[in-house]
Amino acid sequence: MNAERLAKARELLEAFPQKSSALIPILHLVEEEFGWIPEEEVAVVADLMGYTPAYVESVLSFYTLFHRQPTGKYLIQVCRGLSCQVRGADELSKFLYEELGVQRSGTTEDGMFTVEAVECIALCKDAPAVQINLEFYPDMTPEKMQAFLDKARQEVPSDA
Repeated sequence: MNAERLAKARELLEAFPQKSSALIPILHLVEEEFGWIPEEEVAVVADLMGYTPAYVESVLSFYTLFHRQPTGKYLIQVCRGLSCQVRGADELSKFLYEELGVQRSGTTEDGMFTVEAVECIALCKDAPAVQINLEFYPDMTPEKMQAFLDKARQEVPSDA
């Protein structure tokens, strides 16, 4: 972490009555700086908090909002909860993998799109649901997804 974020992390440790409560906000600081959480930063956070890197890893691996590798400009998370699966999430994921030429958790070569399958995002009544950069899209279809992709491609210069 840079010096400014390290100072913020130390402030967070002081602000919470139990230091363990500061772990997730501190991890958000790291991701804010890098766009993802590099391996060496896991050790920095662990050392700062007095935890083992394995403990910090266990928290990182539990939450889908933390990323261990760079993601695309558009992070597309397809819900794989039961309601979404029943209503077409698998077909939607397959469409995205084929359309974008990536595999699960893959990022397009141009760095525009990353596609992930995630557990329930709590839009069961509007399944299948997708979350793109923390914005929810209910009742998603391949056609609606194609429209989103087309629009996103138009908004970004071709040399980006």
